[in-house]
Amino acid sequence: MKVAIVDMGSNSFRLLMGEYTNGAWHNEPKILWRTRLGARDSAGLITDSSWQLGMDALREIRQKIEAYGATVVLGLATSAIREAGNGNDFMEAAQSVCPMEGRILSGEEEALYGFQGAAGEYLADGRHYAIIDIGGGSTELALGDKDSVYWSRSYPIGAVRLQERSDEDPQAVWEETTPWFQELPIAGPFGEFIAIGGTATTLASIDLKMETYDASRIQNHKLTREAVEVMIMDMRQMTLEERRQVRGLEPNRADIIVAGAEILTSIMDYYQIPYVVVSERDGMEGMEATLTLS
Repeated sequence: MKVAIVDMGSNSFRLLMGEYTNGAWHNEPKILWRTRLGARDSAGLITDSSWQLGMDALREIRQKIEAYGATVVLGLATSAIREAGNGNDFMEAAQSVCPMEGRILSGEEEALYGFQGAAGEYLADGRHYAIIDIGGGSTELALGDKDSVYWSRSYPIGAVRLQERSDEDPQAVWEETTPWFQELPIAGPFGEFIAIGGTATTLASIDLKMETYDASRIQNHKLTREAVEVMIMDMRQMTLEERRQVRGLEPNRADIIVAGAEILTSIMDYYQIPYVVVSERDGMEGMEATLTLS
């Protein structure tokens, strides 16, 4: 079985293609397109420019899927499309440009798939794990063990959504995010906090000073609270052009990385987390797992 999963997020579209053989998934490296679908207009609609970027990306994605020969194609939409007034129209157009089974995920579903994808390799030890997924438009937290995800939340806070507030005031993200958080009802011996999504992997890449992004080095990288704070302080003093020169920082993420990092530090402070373990595996692999079981 060859599968293609298209993740239509608030900051970017991603493509994961994989084949299930001999009881395991063998995936190609993920491919990413910047679309900024989460930057909506004053009426809450996907802007014309973001709409066009999205459709352009989907045309390229369709070509890659067809060349790969995937027989199952899933399109997963998150907060940018879920919350936009014209989100359903976008999904209809997207499926016309790139034939796929489109699914607009709830925040809870995002958290569930993220947990399944990121925590799966850890759960055999019987401990409980939490995932932190900071996206462009929303942030998901989930808590579970090998038997179930028994607590999850999705909050309307994300790196794209809070970029302007972060630029205006260094304390704004903390003030915006902290009231949302709730105590984690951990029901057993606890393992790790696992951070997924573009903010976490980008911060890990900067921490590792990567010249070329290497997913294998990102996987399981330990990112400390102190290291994230140093990055925030350093990048706050930089111009946007200077940020684009930072080793490990993808230039198109330069304007939103500080806001994303500040969301992460808010979470780490609230829950008194000294470090997170970063995972390249996320909700896309979580969705793959459900296909294997179905």
